[in-house]
Amino acid sequence: MNNKLKKIYELKSELDHRIPLNQGEIKRIKENYIIKNTYNSNAIEGNALTEMETRFVIETNLAVGKKSLKDHLEIRNYYNALLYIETLTNEILSEENIKTVYAILLDGLNCTNKGKYRTTVTSQEMNDLMAWYTSKPVTINRIIEFICKFINIHPFIDGNGRTLRLLTNLELLKLGYPPITILTTDKLEYYQALDNSYYENYEKVYDFFYNCIIESLNEYLSFIN
Repeated sequence: MNNKLKKIYELKSELDHRIPLNQGEIKRIKENYIIKNTYNSNAIEGNALTEMETRFVIETNLAVGKKSLKDHLEIRNYYNALLYIETLTNEILSEENIKTVYAILLDGLNCTNKGKYRTTVTSQEMNDLMAWYTSKPVTINRIIEFICKFINIHPFIDGNGRTLRLLTNLELLKLGYPPITILTTDKLEYYQALDNSYYENYEKVYDFFYNCIIESLNEYLSFIN
């Protein structure tokens, strides 16, 4: 077994055996994650709001001066999509789920393509992908391979990366893992790992996501200690 995957299982076991968190602690961890995740996922795609401004928009529902409406809508929509995926943790992932996440992300931004695939060809490719993904029990490696296959299909006209990062966390939550955040500072490494996966060379992308999961588990455990 890969050493990093072994480390993930060890940290997960440690997390599972900790005293359950109280509601106040859960709320604090969740709020921290929502801000961090919303900021980084949008910043990767060029959103101009800072992490502090992202927090302000989410917590107050007010606008930040001199920043575009598009930037504000992207933050608000991503936040809403994060809340939406929490309602799906007992369901098997479906194309309907994926399209709904995408539709939430495009709310007020692109009504023409909201919830729709790019072309009719993509529809069959996505159908095949979902048939493959749901044909066996979901594991960490299977989630990572799903990420690669999804991004190589590139089913939507815009917002594929954001949609996929939300789906990644949805699937990790189903396995009992805390959600991960891909930092904007790791953008180049993230893209290079995904590029490498085009010919089903998953070594770099496994390693990248193992590191993200380890980071998230350690962060979650640090909240508890």
